[in-house]
Amino acid sequence: MKLPISRLNHIIELGTVSTVPSRTLGGSLQNFVPTQTLHCAIYQRSQSQQYALVGTALADTTVVAVRSQYHVDKQLKVRFKGDSTIYDILTISRDESHTTTRYDLLTLKDTKKAGATNG
Repeated sequence: MKLPISRLNHIIELGTVSTVPSRTLGGSLQNFVPTQTLHCAIYQRSQSQQYALVGTALADTTVVAVRSQYHVDKQLKVRFKGDSTIYDILTISRDESHTTTRYDLLTLKDTKKAGATNG
């Protein structure tokens, strides 16, 4: 996949979610704990790709391209820098080419949306 470096104009934080007690009655909060930061590019699907995903588990997802990182796995959570929305990583499409600059595609789903996996 060829991607101009100028397209990597967004920053995502990868990390975990920990549960911390809150001051409310019997409540707890989920706190995002970032472990690393990566530059990414929003990957635009074509209109026909969008239509093909309607009614599937990938319907309301966002795809980002990041420099190939083999330590990124589906157990991590993702948050765009400056945003409070936490995303699950549904799929990782690794670039298996032998070029020096490789990009992986991460398919992200908002954890609060209906049908989001909590895995």
